[in-house]
Formats: sequence, C-alpha cells, structure tokens
Amino acid sequence: MTELDIPESFQDVLRPHLPYAESRALAAADELPALGLDSMGVVQLLADLEDTYGLELPDEFLTEQTFETVGSLWSTVAPLATPRQAGDE
Repeated sequence: MTELDIPESFQDVLRPHLPYAESRALAAADELPALGLDSMGVVQLLADLEDTYGLELPDEFLTEQTFETVGSLWSTVAPLATPRQAGDE
C-alpha cells in the first residue's frame, strides 16, 4: 500500500474514537484496533463519518478490512465524499 495523505479533517473525525491515538498525526498504516477502536466504536464512528461527509457506506464496505487501518478507512470514504468534503479546505 502506498502512503496516503490523511486529511486533518478526517483525522479530526477519527481521533475521538481512538483512545490511544493521543494528539499525534495519524498515518495510513496505523491500525485502528491498536488505537483502541472496538466494535461499539466502529458503529459510532460510522455514524460520525456518514454525518460529516453526507454519505452512506454500502453494506459491502462494512468489513473488517475497511476498518483495519486509517488508510483503508480513508480509501473507502474518500471516493464517496464530495471533493470539498474529502480533503482539507
């Protein structure tokens, strides 16, 4: 996987759901479970992503692989978000 630039706005949505992330920048390879994302957190994060980006993740994207790393989640969300929402303003 090539290194992705993870927009700060996306990190701001993620960080409250990652108790072990602290305030450091998140990298694409960071594993979400290792940062404290659990199954209940996935549900809450999903709701926040859908609200923030005005999208609905299709059921086929709701997999362990999607929520494995910061980069895998961003790679799923970015194409579904509008261009203004997908990156930092």
